[in-house]
Amino acid sequence: MLLDFLEIANANHKAVKHALLRNDFNDFEDCLQDECAKQIFADYIITRNISDFLTSEIPAISPSDFLEEWKNVQ
Repeated sequence: MLLDFLEIANANHKAVKHALLRNDFNDFEDCLQDECAKQIFADYIITRNISDFLTSEIPAISPSDFLEEWKNVQ
């Protein structure tokens, strides 16, 4: 049911290249998630480690906060 509502982003050449050039993240994989989220115009990055995404261009939200917000949309 969630996959009817969520979109899974792919890491393509452009996203990897941009992530490698950025220096505002401590972790490459987190940066790559931000790049992928930007490519699909995501509203959020859903993560248990919000503190890892303080410099993210796409806001990070915890799974529980996302589910709470999703319930309010239904």
